[in-house]
Amino acid sequence: MNKFFTACSALLCATGAQAAIIDTYQVGTGLNTSTVQVDFQNGNGYLFEVAWQGSGTTGWDLMVTIADEIDGFDLDFSTSEWGVFLMGITAFDDNDWGTGAGWQDGIEDYWHYWTSDSMGDPWVSSMVGVDSRLVSDGSMDGWVFMSPDAPQLVPAPGAIALLAIGFAARRRRR
Repeated sequence: MNKFFTACSALLCATGAQAAIIDTYQVGTGLNTSTVQVDFQNGNGYLFEVAWQGSGTTGWDLMVTIADEIDGFDLDFSTSEWGVFLMGITAFDDNDWGTGAGWQDGIEDYWHYWTSDSMGDPWVSSMVGVDSRLVSDGSMDGWVFMSPDAPQLVPAPGAIALLAIGFAARRRRR
């Protein structure tokens, strides 16, 4: 049994156990679904599965849908001829805000925007603004504050289930 428990633990670690995803939410309506991941400086992360309809849907449309439908999720942003600039995100007890004013001192006090075409594809730092990025069914958008690193890894659901089975089997044996 200990070998099984060790194998389960190793599998969970290999699939992103360091992620601190606090919760997952489902919002929106439509036949297509994209995932938005928001990672705060303190390590807390949230996943939002956003259903949407329409070929012109942008990453910003996803964020607005989340803010419109979830109490406790708020956006602080400005708009200009260059598009939307996201300064702050509040998700329940987590809140980070910055404008990038510390960049000359090497402080990345702003929200980094990442994209991925699907769950299996790597994250890529976006070369377009959130209001210009057209999403596709299965695409992912990620927001990370105060770090140039890609969004944190999320444990694979199968690895979590396998670990839970290992705990249950070990507990039953005692």
